Amino acid sequence: MRTYKVGICDADTDYSTALMDYANSNKEMGISLSAFSSIKAVRDYLSVQDLDLIITDDLTGCESVEEGYEFQQVKVVLLSDNCEGENSIFKYQKADSICKEIRAVLTVNQTNVRNIKSVIAVYSPIGRSGKSRLARALASDDEVRGGLYVSMEDFCDNVELSSNEILYLLKSRSPELEKMIFDQIISENGINKLFLSGTYLDTHDVSFEDIEMLKGYLLKLGRFTTVVFDIGSAAIEDFRILSLFDRIYMPVLRDDVSLRKLEVFVKMLKDMGLRNIITKLISVDVPNVEPGDNAMVQTLWKLKRES
Repeated sequence: MRTYKVGICDADTDYSTALMDYANSNKEMGISLSAFSSIKAVRDYLSVQDLDLIITDDLTGCESVEEGYEFQQVKVVLLSDNCEGENSIFKYQKADSICKEIRAVLTVNQTNVRNIKSVIAVYSPIGRSGKSRLARALASDDEVRGGLYVSMEDFCDNVELSSNEILYLLKSRSPELEKMIFDQIISENGINKLFLSGTYLDTHDVSFEDIEMLKGYLLKLGRFTTVVFDIGSAAIEDFRILSLFDRIYMPVLRDDVSLRKLEVFVKMLKDMGLRNIITKLISVDVPNVEPGDNAMVQTLWKLKRES
């Protein structure tokens, strides 16, 4: 089970500390709670660390968004003195009930890999980390209607498929796009594949709105329940594109140089105001095996439990 990082900021610091101690002593809850004395302390914390959720009795300084409230792009839920109201948690109930409500808020928008219309990105700033192996394995693992592997690598590994008009039709909003996508999907080694381009020079011209539209077309086909984008480290210029995916699996390596690269990548997202992407990142140690191997099967099983 994934452990979510939650911040609690309440005027009653004894209350905050007691709830924090309870949540952190019950690890099966899947919540790591940190108590803050003020919203400024939360802001200072977010300058160096991340949170998946903030619960607070004071919405001052929070931004009103369509789904409720946010503070520096982190979802906020009100700790309420009464038991009524949307986007709020009644603070004077059992600690166990509060933790369950927090967990429900955190998981309500999570889409299981096997559910209908799951669109996943596999991206890593680290080379040779197993990114494409993981993307292919995820696409081949769908047992409902099957998965689709969408290649947005820096360089395509299939010369015959390295040149097509999909991106041109996408950019021009052509009515021929849907048919072109259907015609370009191939099956290799039991995996359905779609190659968008031969090089990152083409995909760099793709915008947030373009990929949003492409998602709609791929789901409209109705053939696949999992769509997996294999995105090269240089393939996108607008990192907001990553926010379009339900999850972002990030293959990692554990040597010192690779870990420093990951720190730089996360800092860059923070500096760009893209903290909502950071909360979607799921680090993965990808085994050096092909889809179907026991080690890869175990990795996918673990991802499904933790996502």
